Amino acid sequence: MESLVLLPANALDAATQIIDTAESKGVRLRLFGGLAFKKLCPSSMDPRYFRENKDIDLMGKRQDSRTIMKIMETLGYKPRELFNKLNMGQRLIYYDMENSRRVDLFLDEFIMCHKFNFKESILAGTYTLPMTQLLMTKLQVVEKTEKEYKDLVVAFHDFEVTDGGGGIRGDEISDLCSKDWGVYTTFWKSLEALESWCREREVPGKEVVLLRVQALKSMMESAPKSFGWKMRARVGEKSRWYELPNSDGDAMLR
Repeated sequence: MESLVLLPANALDAATQIIDTAESKGVRLRLFGGLAFKKLCPSSMDPRYFRENKDIDLMGKRQDSRTIMKIMETLGYKPRELFNKLNMGQRLIYYDMENSRRVDLFLDEFIMCHKFNFKESILAGTYTLPMTQLLMTKLQVVEKTEKEYKDLVVAFHDFEVTDGGGGIRGDEISDLCSKDWGVYTTFWKSLEALESWCREREVPGKEVVLLRVQALKSMMESAPKSFGWKMRARVGEKSRWYELPNSDGDAMLR
């Protein structure tokens, strides 16, 4: 086995090291979570938006599971052994004990309050998932904290909502929402909560953020809805349409 390498103290440098090492082995990993927003959004460095990002979230392919495990252990990350065995092919967790850092690797699918297949999304972009998918991981959160709102604000502040262009692909999000009432409902509630959060604070570039949020809502609302969407809408909120992820704990770091 190759000798262990020095793990950077800076989280973004550490994530880049993992991604570059994987790439050298023919494995593609892409960053998401708070670090991805920090890499793509200049506004994230504004003191009013800034938040600490210690942990690393990565998306990879299920077919690369065993190679990813070898890469992480070669770099010197400690596996969460029981969790990794139980979730093989779906999700892996590793720790950088020196820097008290957790690395969460999702394989093919991002599963939290909703489930999204991002297998093809890791083929796009450099180092991170595309902004559209990054935004989806935040909009799907049902019980938001300050960090979700800050990530959403910098995304809408720095990226336009487009119809088939770059930036935030409103057409892609609205198409997904037109087929799934549950995703539509969670995204809609998230966007409304974001609007309220912005209006209650002195948010730099608030007008731009609110205009872009409204543009996305308009695209979601106007997209023709599928038969399945309409049938589920009849049930409405009487039946829960999302999951609340269980805390998996971090006993190894405590």
